[in-house]
Amino acid sequence: MKEIKIQVKGMSCSGCEQRIQKVLARVEGVVRSAADHQAEEVRVLFDPNRTSEEALRLSIEQAGYELSP
Repeated sequence: MKEIKIQVKGMSCSGCEQRIQKVLARVEGVVRSAADHQAEEVRVLFDPNRTSEEALRLSIEQAGYELSP
């Protein structure tokens, strides 16, 4: 398992947190995620043999959020 932290712009409330967590839950290999709109970050625990950091980032972007480099 691998845990990463992704900086996300555009989250403004707990609804945004839930939306991102729901999107990530659909990605095969994601064990859990925790979004924090105040810190503008998402922590994701995933199996790197089943998905990639790039796939996680793409899922967040497709949900309408901007990622910090």
